[in-house]
Amino acid sequence: MREWLNSLRLRLHATWRRRQLDQDLRDEMAFHVAMRQAQLGQAGAANPGAEARRRFGSTARIAEELRDRWALMPRLASLARDFRYAVRGLGRHPGFALVVVLTLGIGIGINTATFSIINAVLIRPLGFPDPDRLVALQEDLAGFSFGGAPFSPPDFIDLQREQQSFEAVGAYRSVALELSGTNEPVLLDAARVTPNLFTVLGVSPHLGRTFRPEEERQGTDVAILSWSLWHARFGGDRSVLGRTIVLDRRPYTVVGIMPAAFEFPRPGPQINNRRAELWVPLAFTDAQRVIRGNEFIYSAIARLKRGTSVEAANAELAVQTRRINDRYPPGLKGAGFVIGLSAVSLHDEIAGHTERPLLLLLVAVGLVLLVACANIANLVLSRAATRAREVALRRALGSSRGRLLQLLLAETSVLSVAGGTAGVAIAMFIVASLPATVAEQLPAARSVPIDGSVLAFTAGLIVITSLAFALIPLAAAERGAPGRTLQEETARTTPGVRRHRIQATLVVLTVVLACVLLAGAGLFIRSFTALMATDAGFNADRVLTAAVTLPGPGYQSAASVHAFHDAIFRQASSLPGIRSAALATDLPLEAYERRTLAPEGFSLVTSSPRNTNLSWTRGPYFTTLGIRLRSGRFFTDAEDRGHRNVVIVNQRLADTFWPGQDAIGKRLRWGLDVTQNPNPWLTIVGIVDDVADGPLEVEPYLHAYEPFTQLPDFMLENFPGSFGRDVKLVIRTNDDPRALASPVRGEIARIDRSLAVQSISTMSEQMADAVAPKRFSALTLSAFAGGALLLAGIGLYGLLAFGVSERRREIAVRLALGAEPAKIVRLVVRQGLTLVAIGLVLGVCAAYAVATTVDSLLYRTESHDLVAFGAVPVLLAIIAVAACLLPAYRASRVESITALRAE
Repeated sequence: MREWLNSLRLRLHATWRRRQLDQDLRDEMAFHVAMRQAQLGQAGAANPGAEARRRFGSTARIAEELRDRWALMPRLASLARDFRYAVRGLGRHPGFALVVVLTLGIGIGINTATFSIINAVLIRPLGFPDPDRLVALQEDLAGFSFGGAPFSPPDFIDLQREQQSFEAVGAYRSVALELSGTNEPVLLDAARVTPNLFTVLGVSPHLGRTFRPEEERQGTDVAILSWSLWHARFGGDRSVLGRTIVLDRRPYTVVGIMPAAFEFPRPGPQINNRRAELWVPLAFTDAQRVIRGNEFIYSAIARLKRGTSVEAANAELAVQTRRINDRYPPGLKGAGFVIGLSAVSLHDEIAGHTERPLLLLLVAVGLVLLVACANIANLVLSRAATRAREVALRRALGSSRGRLLQLLLAETSVLSVAGGTAGVAIAMFIVASLPATVAEQLPAARSVPIDGSVLAFTAGLIVITSLAFALIPLAAAERGAPGRTLQEETARTTPGVRRHRIQATLVVLTVVLACVLLAGAGLFIRSFTALMATDAGFNADRVLTAAVTLPGPGYQSAASVHAFHDAIFRQASSLPGIRSAALATDLPLEAYERRTLAPEGFSLVTSSPRNTNLSWTRGPYFTTLGIRLRSGRFFTDAEDRGHRNVVIVNQRLADTFWPGQDAIGKRLRWGLDVTQNPNPWLTIVGIVDDVADGPLEVEPYLHAYEPFTQLPDFMLENFPGSFGRDVKLVIRTNDDPRALASPVRGEIARIDRSLAVQSISTMSEQMADAVAPKRFSALTLSAFAGGALLLAGIGLYGLLAFGVSERRREIAVRLALGAEPAKIVRLVVRQGLTLVAIGLVLGVCAAYAVATTVDSLLYRTESHDLVAFGAVPVLLAIIAVAACLLPAYRASRVESITALRAE
């Protein structure tokens, strides 16, 4: 009776709906006829009706047009009905819907976040007009380990004057400038730029102007502020234009404000890569313009002329190289000093070093999405199996393939859209939570938007997953005849082999992808472990560092610089709770100055390398940082107070030039080994351990150390920039070094209240920052692999649990005929482990094949590391056994009498 009433209700509703549609059609037709007649009547027609029929056709023609328009309505109504049916069906299975949405949301979320970063760093233009015409220019100092070095002033001037391939060539250099006079003094990242640099980049200021050509001279004190500095320090006040600010104790006039989106320089290049907060003019002195082979510290960029390629520009640069080399003094050329010029795309210069890691990350998250989709497809397929009778009945009653596809798409679309929406939210959270130490190394990490292209990428993922989830169950249903399916469902026999094969294939695919991710994660974990086990050559425990840069106008004489050294060293050494204190121009994990050297008795024409990193120290620097002495001695107090022509070198430098010998007492001097070299000979008094002077994964370079007292006065007084005025205070404490941060700030303020403290941090924090990118890669890939492993286990468990529920009658019969429960357990476990074994074989082969792609990203780890590859099968086997045991146990506990009676 209830079914008959429901059928009658549906028929009445359908009849009412058809009548309603017919009435709507008649109303719209009458409306159109009336409107057209009214239009003709307003035009002065004598007979509007006749004129309407003449111009527009009969009323029947109008009705036909409107019927074509309304023909779409039943389809839309059908689609809306399918969506309502899908929502009600998912509402009856909230657990299934929640698992699918969360799994798909996580998969789409991490893919969207990764694509957002790749889009910002690799795909999105640089933000300058015609970015394809921008190139970075480099000098290559053959034989001096200065590949891709910046320019020296004379070489840049020659190139700028004589080149024919570029519209304009500009230069810049990253510097630190002290901003005072506005609240507390602060040290800002700034850039000295040639006045035409903004023209080269093709950017205009938000307010004011850029630099003029006549401002490219010494003593021109004008500045351009960044948008962020303008708002942070001046509240976005437009009246700041024309005002005077104090930079490095000198007044500068603000002439412009750059747009909010403008960032230059950008991270990526090896040097001059700090984002500037303000810009000041770059002007070379007369001495800089003529002295060759010195100060390779100025980066250069250029804009290609229209129609000129990078290859054509490099061909011209080869000619320029010969001309510039001919202008070097005979002494330098005789010592083998040869330069080379080249041009590369500015985009490649900025983002090239991140391209491969980011693309590998995208591949990894793509594998995670595939694992998630395989798992969801398995769930959808299992759910479709429970609806096999419904699908078969629809097919038997004449439903077309398109109609069934629409029905399945309605449900999968609801799930995919919900999962995609959750994925966008997860992606926004991931991008916002990107670690600062990692973000600083990405050229565009400060602006990683979820923009239209990213949303289009996400929409594509949603469409693909919707189709995949709909087509897999439809393909399974299409393989069998409706009558056979209905008979199977009526008889409640063991499920068909075809569906089981599809589900088993998805589980195997999941295991394969999880295996690849686990192998990759194992390699990165092994690499990170090897990195952390690397001896950096110093002890970072309980060491506090503070960095300041002495402004030139406030410390114009060498005596004033040395006076500051004496004062800060004396006061820091007297702080309570410290063991020792020292000063240096740089700390481990960084390099300050690189010089060419001439060991006594060696010809630098044939010897290589020809240069070394150089640090200047004051006090017990090596003892404070725990740097071990190999032979000889450290600097004495006498050498910290006066010029003694001594030097300490690292073990690598000693082994390079005096292998198998004692380098103590040997001599070297700075510069090339030429007769006109005015630099004095320095005697080696100590040899220390190799200390990391860059990333830990890079072998330490040759390194030498001199006392601050041996830094020539003319370099402190006449050398441009802050050379020699960068001071790093190092303190080893007995307890927590952070407790001394405030007293150290107080002592610096007591010496110079206007001096800005650049940073205060512990060496342990700096070590953590140095390995942060590697840690991020290892943890991220491990998280992806762990998620894939979990999904593989869940997928295997779901397949076996669903198979046990469908084979309940078969298992009951087996038990009734005398099968032992242990045999049933072995049967189910064997079924699951067989799938895992197949996936492991295929997965290990796939992982072995792709491992070579990450070889260059590993540190002291083979791409086919046996430990990493050996742990993968063991871990997957453990998860597989755990996933198999519970369904197997449930199968062995089936009560045969109850199950058969239910059948």
